[in-house]
Amino acid sequence: MKILIVEDEPLERRALEKLIRLSYPDQFESVLDAKDGQEAVYRAREEKPELILMDINLPLMDGLEAMKCIKEEREETKFIMISAYSDYAHLRDAMRGQAIDYILKPYSADTLREAVDQALAGFALPSELYGNKGVIWKVKRMLEEGYEKPWSLDRIAGEVNLNKSYLGRIFRDETGMTMMNYLRAVRIKKAKEFLLRGMSANEAALKVGIEDPSYFGRVFKQETGVSPTHYRQSCEREASGEKDE
Repeated sequence: MKILIVEDEPLERRALEKLIRLSYPDQFESVLDAKDGQEAVYRAREEKPELILMDINLPLMDGLEAMKCIKEEREETKFIMISAYSDYAHLRDAMRGQAIDYILKPYSADTLREAVDQALAGFALPSELYGNKGVIWKVKRMLEEGYEKPWSLDRIAGEVNLNKSYLGRIFRDETGMTMMNYLRAVRIKKAKEFLLRGMSANEAALKVGIEDPSYFGRVFKQETGVSPTHYRQSCEREASGEKDE
């Protein structure tokens, strides 16, 4: 499998390449790079990478236009878009272009790895999965893609036509966590993204399907160690070069 990193800043491009090589020594046979949108289109045409990490703000051709050009030739290529833009318009345009994820700068190594892990999981087609593994794959995809829905154990079990006790047991055995804890982790991850885009804590809570702001605040702090508001403020200070006191 090949991955193409498209980033116009040399230091950031090299850092991304190093992180990918260290984190995925066996998954990617080639770690390719490009410094602008036009070169990305050319390299994608020549090398045919399965996954592309694409900055949006690129010279010669921006990342959204480059993704569109590549998708016209290779519909199966997956994209993770990276940008300092936090406004909804860029996110909307990225998703319309069928990116599987959208990462905001500055991001952590864990955030990037989570996005790449999700992309790699998507390469396993449902037809290649069977038995309990196939069921767990389906449940995880349902919760990741429909995190804002009012899920219950009964509803999840009904979607895969299994007894909820049995499903809960095999899910916990496979993942090390309950289905509801997995859903909570997915929601907090998404809430972080919404907070970084400028949403208030209440708006982020509703966006991820949590109607009680107090409950959202407690869960968020349990998962991250800080309140939603403090998390957003800390990230804003880091982006502006300030430090937490």
